[in-house]
Amino acid sequence: MILTDEEKRRTYEEAQDLARAETEESLEQAMELFRSIRGFQDADRQYIACRTRLGQMRWKAESAMLKEQEDRFEAKVKRWKKIGLVSLAVLLLCIAVVTTVTLIRFRQYNKAAEFFTAGEYERSAAAFQAMGDYQDARARVFMSAVELYKAKRYEEALPYFVWLDGYPDHGYFLQHCQERLAAGK
Repeated sequence: MILTDEEKRRTYEEAQDLARAETEESLEQAMELFRSIRGFQDADRQYIACRTRLGQMRWKAESAMLKEQEDRFEAKVKRWKKIGLVSLAVLLLCIAVVTTVTLIRFRQYNKAAEFFTAGEYERSAAAFQAMGDYQDARARVFMSAVELYKAKRYEEALPYFVWLDGYPDHGYFLQHCQERLAAGK
């Protein structure tokens, strides 16, 4: 369809009005109108200007969206870094606590063993008893109590044999301690 100059002028003005609105939809409509009147005044140049502005608008919108996604990703990375650092700190703290407790128990065990070696059987038995089920502490309590028994220190040995309830041979020594104490020996 061939347009008259008056129709082209009205189309041109309508296209210019749409181009000023600066929305994607209005620029697309303006481009369509400028394309329909090619060769009229500077319609071709206006078409290119609208297409350029539309491209810039889309690029800005896409850039903003990418920036927002980038910001969200960076926030997640920061959050995970914090979680990782806190987890690492907690892990290191746990390792430090376990190591400290282990070292303390190891030193207590060695100190109790030193008491036994030095012939301080009551202190040895008490120290090993305080350690409960740590390593062979029950066996060491038994050995210390037997040494007290051999030294005829029945009154001191008796509570350890009572504590060793269920330990092999404790009953024999418990009974003999009780008998010796009852007999006054």
